[in-house]
Amino acid sequence: MEQDIEVAPGQTIIEQGEEGSGFFVLKKGTLEVFKDDVLLAVLMYPGTIFGEMGDILGRPRTCTVKAKNNSVITHIEASSLEELVQMQPEIAAKIIRTLASRLDRTTQKLIDTARDNPLWSVK
Repeated sequence: MEQDIEVAPGQTIIEQGEEGSGFFVLKKGTLEVFKDDVLLAVLMYPGTIFGEMGDILGRPRTCTVKAKNNSVITHIEASSLEELVQMQPEIAAKIIRTLASRLDRTTQKLIDTARDNPLWSVK
C-alpha cells in the first residue's frame, strides 16, 4: 500500500528508536538524516529510498529523518519485506542499489578517517 504525505520544514518523519514498518521514497524536497543527533546525510534526489533499515534488520528505526523544507514523500507499507519484494521485484533492485551506494560512501569515509588519523592506519 502506498500513501503520499506532505511534510513541513522541521517535521520529523522517522524517529530513531521507534518501531516502524515499511519505508519511504522521497518525491520532492530535501530531508536530513540524523543518528544520535549527528547529521549523517542530506537526501534531495527524487526516488531516494529511506527508512528501510529497520525492516531489513528487524529492529527499531536506526535514524531520525526530518524535512529540511516542504517535501513530499511516499510511504510504502507491506506486511513483510519478502512480500513487498515478491509483489514488486523492482523495489528489491532499488533497495540493493541504495544499500550498495551507502556502503560505498561509508567505506570512503572510513578510508578518509584512516588517512587523517594515523591511529586508524595499519601502516
